[in-house]
Amino acid sequence: MATKRRELVVGFALALAACGLLAGSSAHANGRFPASSAVAFSPADEATVLVRVTFGLLLTHDRGKSWRWICERAIGFSGPEDPSYVFTRSGALVAGLFDGLRVSRDGGCTWDPVKTDATVFVDVTSRSDGAIVALASSYDRHSDAGSLYKSQLYVSTDDAHTFAPLGPRFDPTLLAESVEVAPGDPSRVYVSAVRGEDDKRAGVLLVSTDGGAHFTERATKLEPKELAPFIAAVDPKHAERIYIRTSASPEHPTRLLVTDDAGKTYRKLLGAKGPLLGFALSPDGAMVHAGGPDDGLFTGSPDRELAQTSKLKVQCLGRAGDVLWACSSEVGGFIAGSSRDQGAAFEARLHLRDIGGPLACGAGAAAKKECDVDWGKLRGELGLGVDPEVRAEARAGGGVASAAGTIVDPTASARDRGAWIAGMVAVVGGALVWLRARRRNR
Repeated sequence: MATKRRELVVGFALALAACGLLAGSSAHANGRFPASSAVAFSPADEATVLVRVTFGLLLTHDRGKSWRWICERAIGFSGPEDPSYVFTRSGALVAGLFDGLRVSRDGGCTWDPVKTDATVFVDVTSRSDGAIVALASSYDRHSDAGSLYKSQLYVSTDDAHTFAPLGPRFDPTLLAESVEVAPGDPSRVYVSAVRGEDDKRAGVLLVSTDGGAHFTERATKLEPKELAPFIAAVDPKHAERIYIRTSASPEHPTRLLVTDDAGKTYRKLLGAKGPLLGFALSPDGAMVHAGGPDDGLFTGSPDRELAQTSKLKVQCLGRAGDVLWACSSEVGGFIAGSSRDQGAAFEARLHLRDIGGPLACGAGAAAKKECDVDWGKLRGELGLGVDPEVRAEARAGGGVASAAGTIVDPTASARDRGAWIAGMVAVVGGALVWLRARRRNR
């Protein structure tokens, strides 16, 4: 029953649509509520911030005073997929898709494919020397031992113009999930993975001390109902301190773990009743932030369990210097906001009504051709073209006004967005982990 993840995602979404599970006046953006799920910052321009949403990307070049939209089709995908994104040192933007790698060098107007011998990319990250590391992992075949996978790292040292394989393929019994490189030591590369299915599922941390040429396998114990480990971050000053968040199906607890010895032993920093979609570290590693839509925001030292500092419905977290950014929902107060007091209070930086339209691009750009056409439909779905009184009523109640003048809830909590994904996990018998949690949400 196993197959490539991209095909499963599309096929299962189509099946849900046929059953009417993705239909209805309250569903937007490829069957999902409009929501934000990741934030990224350009090293080339501190005023440039990217927010990943369920209907593409939102981009600001003035620290959130104005926002423009980049549609999914311009980037090179459509459907319920949450790509991984990373900025290069020059400000180019790399996207890891279920259909390969794409790079934009003009601020998101055009997206060029990068040739590799892999298709399904599940994570991308940067090294302190400016290189970009990408992780590909997809189903290969079934054997007497169970499902086998093709997982491989790729590296670019030329500003994402080309990517070459980094090290050998991983053990085919491993389904790779995330990759990180230690900020203070580019020779230390970490990959999280899962082996087995159902109650035999086991978490794995792969550790390299030679830049990815060779890896040592270490166990990351999963609790019942947990599906996989994901690397949240590596401490900027302590290369063996790694933060791991676990994923689970909706309605089940997750954890934030930390290891100070590269996976030999672990400590629990946070036990959550729902998904932990956000994680961020201060530049010196002394302050940890984590949270989710069901648990709020937690902050503290890496030396002890974290304490709740806010009830914000966290959908992503990110640090830009001393400023903490968070994704949330309109019900939670904003789509993206920032805090200068470690998350005690947030200033709204982005509401749905703040989207200023498609990114301004030249006539031949993909974003111009694709997004201008889709903008009219999106405005209706988000209620940006309806009666001002209806919009005011919707905002007062924490909702969004639809084009028909009705008010819908766009909160997109983990349970809302995770329902169809949990079904997919059940269909494939646990071979694939929860897609919503598998992407980097920080």
